[in-house]
Amino acid sequence: MEAIFERLNKEIEEKDRQEFQNSNTMVNKSFPEINDRQYNKPKAEQLINAAAPFMKYLFNSINSKNFYLILTNEKAETLKIIGNNDHLRAHSISKFLPDSVMDESHIGPNAIWKAIKENKPIQFCLSFLEECSGRPLTCSAVPIHNIEGKVIGALNISGFSKDVHQHTLGMVVAAARAIENRLENKYITQQLFESNQFAWSMMNNLSYGMFAIDLNDKIHWVNDTACRTLNIRRSYLIDHSINEIYAHFDKARNAILNNTTYADEESCFDLDHLNEKFLFNAHPIRTKDGEHHGVLLSFRPYSKMISLLSKFSVGRAWFSFENIIGSSNSLRNVVKKAKVVANSPSTILITGPSGTGKEVFAQAIHNASDRRNNGFVAINCGAISPTLIESELFGYEDGAFTGARKGGHPGKFELADNGTIFLDEVGDMPLDMQVKLLRAIQEGIVCRVGSNKSISINVRIIAATNKNLEEEIKKGKFRLDLFYRLSVIPMRIPSLMERAEDIPELTRHFLKMKAHKLQKPIPTLSEEIMEKMKAYNWPGNIRELENFIEKVVNLDGTIDTDIEHTQQWEIFHDEKPASDNQISVEDNTKLVSLEELEKKAIIRTYKALDGNMTQVAKTLGISRNTLYLKIKKYNLNL
Repeated sequence: MEAIFERLNKEIEEKDRQEFQNSNTMVNKSFPEINDRQYNKPKAEQLINAAAPFMKYLFNSINSKNFYLILTNEKAETLKIIGNNDHLRAHSISKFLPDSVMDESHIGPNAIWKAIKENKPIQFCLSFLEECSGRPLTCSAVPIHNIEGKVIGALNISGFSKDVHQHTLGMVVAAARAIENRLENKYITQQLFESNQFAWSMMNNLSYGMFAIDLNDKIHWVNDTACRTLNIRRSYLIDHSINEIYAHFDKARNAILNNTTYADEESCFDLDHLNEKFLFNAHPIRTKDGEHHGVLLSFRPYSKMISLLSKFSVGRAWFSFENIIGSSNSLRNVVKKAKVVANSPSTILITGPSGTGKEVFAQAIHNASDRRNNGFVAINCGAISPTLIESELFGYEDGAFTGARKGGHPGKFELADNGTIFLDEVGDMPLDMQVKLLRAIQEGIVCRVGSNKSISINVRIIAATNKNLEEEIKKGKFRLDLFYRLSVIPMRIPSLMERAEDIPELTRHFLKMKAHKLQKPIPTLSEEIMEKMKAYNWPGNIRELENFIEKVVNLDGTIDTDIEHTQQWEIFHDEKPASDNQISVEDNTKLVSLEELEKKAIIRTYKALDGNMTQVAKTLGISRNTLYLKIKKYNLNL
């Protein structure tokens, strides 16, 4: 009997497996939704459905109208009864309808209750059914367990004692074990189903496309991301050769078969409707024995990688127009103009004295444009060596020059694609570089150093300078044609003295900000100090004001008593400092500022090393970029 039930269970299991595979075809369609009726049934219904075929088979095998099969749950509540209907009614068995409780408190000692409580097969004679049938009966009951071994019900067969033989209990035991196996198989199938659902949801929602390809280059599986990216239906890809759409797959396959890497390879798909560059990666698919079974090919748009790189590693635009402090007419007019042109693709040239906040305006314009979700890349054209500025702006290929990073590197224009590039101090750009910048603006393409391949870019350019470019043009230091290209929308930021009425508002803002930064209370400035601040010309503009307020907060606002006596703080005096920034002390030693010492150190070192800038920077203990910045800052003519 056990062999019969085992065979029956295998047939049912095979049917379940076929249903599972048909609903989980991974090749041609997405994973189906979970069938609530099949997998979220009440426990009683699950038990009934699992037991029904075995109860039917067992009843038909007995071939006697004098036997009855009863299925209960763990509380001995009747779930299902199988028997001859006429006899069920004649012997009042029908009164044990579903939900009837067959425990000792309701019907006295019986095999079902004892089998559940003692958790073992039980056979009782003269059971509770005798009073129903009027003849001696024997009941054989077996507990049914779930996958964890917990009793979840019982299966009972009752019949006239004269018809019961020594194998009756064994038949019920075999049926109960078959029911347990079916429940276990259902549970495992459910777990597989749900695991596949999670796996499919994960694979189809990856940010990159994926192909599973066999060793004959045939596509066996594609995720949803790949279909969306390529704009191709899955049915057009499955069972087709990957070489039809990706001509360089042989390189990826050979790399995998030779146990080498195929990572971040730049290439394109051979699709007429797709003009996009991608980064490809390949990984081996192996059998459990470690043999190559295929290749997992993933790809992601190159533009998205560049956008991500520029967003997190190059720079972000933090400021918006709400961060621009001041209500003067001169400032509000500039802000109004900037808001109007923010969404235009035209180039903007921002001019104004140093320290007025030109980059703040550039960031605010970017954040008010439809490019706000893409990169904002800033580069100081005056802080980079003339020999390096081209590679910084346009990038370089592998081996383009000594010290070039392996694999090459994208330039700032590539990183800013679909976003904004801010060219600060553009007036300091070398003339030969100005020609290349002009070409990039005119044609919308760049070419990496060491490459002859053009790269299309879509970049909004905002340039800034504190120089008078018209004077630079007259001196031959700036190209007129580049000036016209950059100044499509000119914008001048007023100096702080031109908007002196904004000083109190700016002061309050910086006091609050610096007090928070320094973990100090906000000091109070007297009216006298505020009037002196408004009268001062602030050559360093907003930057100088901010630094001054930081000093005020550090000194707890005590500058009103020291201001007339301390040279370091004497910023409101009308008197000019002594020539060469020198003052006398009691021992007649001449003291000079740190800036003056730094100037002399740079000049002496430069002359001593015959103008070798690398050695000058090394001797002074600073970088080449810092050295160039200081030469520019002090306007040293070397």
